[in-house]
Amino acid sequence: MSQSLTPSFGKAAILDHLSHHYDLKGTLKGLASYSDQNFLLKTDTDNKFIVKIANKQESFHELDMQNAAMAHLTKAKIAVPHTLKSREGSEISFIIDGEGTHFHFRVLSFLEGQFYAEAKPETHNAELWASLGTFLGAMDNTLKNFKHTGAYRFFDWDLAHGHGICQSKKADLSEEHKGVVEHFLSYYHSHIMPQLAGLETSVIHNDANDYNILIGNANEPKTVTGLIDFGDMVHSHTINELAIACAYALLDQVDPVETLKAIVSAYHQARPLSGAEFEVLYGLIALRLCTTLCNAATEYKKHPDNEYLLVSVRPAFDLLKKLKRMAPFAIECQLKKACGIEPDNGHAKNDIQNFRQQHLGKTLSLSFKEPLKIVRGLGPYLYDENGTEYLDMVNNVCHVGHCHPKVVAAGQAQMAKLNTNTRFLHDNLVEYAEKLLSTMPEKLSVCMFVNSGSEANELAFRLARNFTGSRELLTVEGAYHGNTNACIEASPYKFDGPGGEGAPDYVHKVILPDPYRGTYAGTTKETGKEYAADVKRAILELESTGKKLGAFICESLQGVAGQIIMPEGYLKHVYKHVRSVGGVCIADEVQVGFGRVGTHMWAFETQGVVPDIVTLGKPIGNGHPLAAVITTQEIADAFVTGMEYFNTFGGNPVSCAIGMAVLDVIKDEGLRENALEVGAYFKGKLQALQQDFEILGDVRGLGLFLGVEMVRNRDTKEPATEETAELIEYLKERHIILSTEGPFHNILKIKPPIVFSTEDADRFLRHFENWLQSTP
Repeated sequence: MSQSLTPSFGKAAILDHLSHHYDLKGTLKGLASYSDQNFLLKTDTDNKFIVKIANKQESFHELDMQNAAMAHLTKAKIAVPHTLKSREGSEISFIIDGEGTHFHFRVLSFLEGQFYAEAKPETHNAELWASLGTFLGAMDNTLKNFKHTGAYRFFDWDLAHGHGICQSKKADLSEEHKGVVEHFLSYYHSHIMPQLAGLETSVIHNDANDYNILIGNANEPKTVTGLIDFGDMVHSHTINELAIACAYALLDQVDPVETLKAIVSAYHQARPLSGAEFEVLYGLIALRLCTTLCNAATEYKKHPDNEYLLVSVRPAFDLLKKLKRMAPFAIECQLKKACGIEPDNGHAKNDIQNFRQQHLGKTLSLSFKEPLKIVRGLGPYLYDENGTEYLDMVNNVCHVGHCHPKVVAAGQAQMAKLNTNTRFLHDNLVEYAEKLLSTMPEKLSVCMFVNSGSEANELAFRLARNFTGSRELLTVEGAYHGNTNACIEASPYKFDGPGGEGAPDYVHKVILPDPYRGTYAGTTKETGKEYAADVKRAILELESTGKKLGAFICESLQGVAGQIIMPEGYLKHVYKHVRSVGGVCIADEVQVGFGRVGTHMWAFETQGVVPDIVTLGKPIGNGHPLAAVITTQEIADAFVTGMEYFNTFGGNPVSCAIGMAVLDVIKDEGLRENALEVGAYFKGKLQALQQDFEILGDVRGLGLFLGVEMVRNRDTKEPATEETAELIEYLKERHIILSTEGPFHNILKIKPPIVFSTEDADRFLRHFENWLQSTP
């Protein structure tokens, strides 16, 4: 606010104006203000009034709107101030400073009471919160029929503009504050903004903060007795009223959700909330807190001597940090329950199961004896239809966290503009390809987009066959490469498993380089060389029958085979053998790429090799169907045979926008580094448990790709299959989702979204140790 626009009258001038225009005399006490001048007038007869001199940016029209709103509420017996008329019969008079500038002058009735802020947070209680909710609900019901053109204005503190205001001012924040604010701005953009058009609008007070709400007794606060300061009134979404009040009422509360439930349930009784209003409330509360931080930072930069500007910054930031750790959908469910609203759970679980069995194919599997119905996700958590939170420790698809706001927003924004195939030129395709290729070794310079890891591997087989002229394929025991015909035929996990028909004649297995259960124990270079010798054997056998090797495919870390970390140097020796006979080396990174290993972006880098073809999928789109094949120019050129390669959806603008957002989030949020740090912590804790519990046969992994092999006897390595299955159900009952891997289903596969934290690891470890202690 420019100083020239802010009033700075002395008390003598104000008292003179009061005497001449209002017949009022007495003493003045200055009150804190953002950009106006406010005073408490105590008359000689012990009456009290509030004197307000508005800054020049507040128009007569807006002040008239405030006066009319206060009169409207007073008539409905809502405890708010009302305006006194001057001798001339006007509710707004003018006072002139020494430079001849006119300022609007008003006198308001005084409401007795203490500020909500004067009650210590620990004294706040359910009765007080219910009183606040009831008061706000009654006020909003009354204002629903209030109309005034002065309310239709642009205002920095209108939450309808909060996102844009914060975007324009966040540069003034500290780095710590900026990171948290950006998280909520992204959430608002992706989850709240699409709901705004369906929200009810009305004129609202817009500033029911703890210095504007009056209570009866600050020592024993139970009742809200009134509301003051109508300077922020605006026509906006009605739910913003409640969001703003809650943002302040939740400050410094030990359990903000309990506070919120008490306020909202009382408000709902007075003014019923719509389903959309329940859904957006969390995001709007957070946005108000973000607006507080951003506006304060910008104004304080201009006026570093005005400490009043920072009065709410510390508690607002502390509350934002608490909210960031909470689940919006879980809070929404709790609020509805507190309001007596049964959640709409959709189809019953049994009905869904029966339909799946009858109409979706009997081979479509489910997890757990009692399947979960999952309806929401956020970060490393999933939520069932009742809002119950489950820690997700297996979902390597939603790599940067379920429904990451920046990824969601990127998809929404591009979907609203265009989605079409690659026969048209579009920036997203080349920009994403360039960004993705920049993470790869230099020789891997050609990118081809598809829709799934299975498609990527099938295309890789075609590329290899065109380049080498041979279909002969080497694959590793226990491997899985996808669900197309060609991928099933390349996956021992499938063709050697239930319903499988064995390997086709062009597919040749090599032994699994398993340092724990395999032929050669340990992870040394020597072990790696010994396992690689089996690839040499397979190549020689092919040559002895007059066949030429086409390609070798191997997951950079073995997933379904049992979370296997291959011995040092294994791929280096294998690639040498394969290339010596003109074969192509394919690295399947569908499950393990994009920084999961922590030390590197790509798992093949941990083996010190550069593949000829890399296939990507699963985490690449954070749940969106997207995949890619990365190869050399030489191999790509050999694919040019006259037959067009076209993929309807591969590389479409929406997929590319989402793919770019995933890469940006991994980099901007340091998620590869997080996988390294949290993975090392987690693995260390698991290894410590291994020392005390015989059933933990082996703990292995890199980054957030971890495996725990459960055995009944460490010497015989008898698989503890039944015990592992019991553990999975035990953890599910404690709201942790985990699964098994390996041929005996005795290996815990730990592949969570890489936003997984040490706190999440500790949550699992606490229950895991309890189970271990209770298991004979």
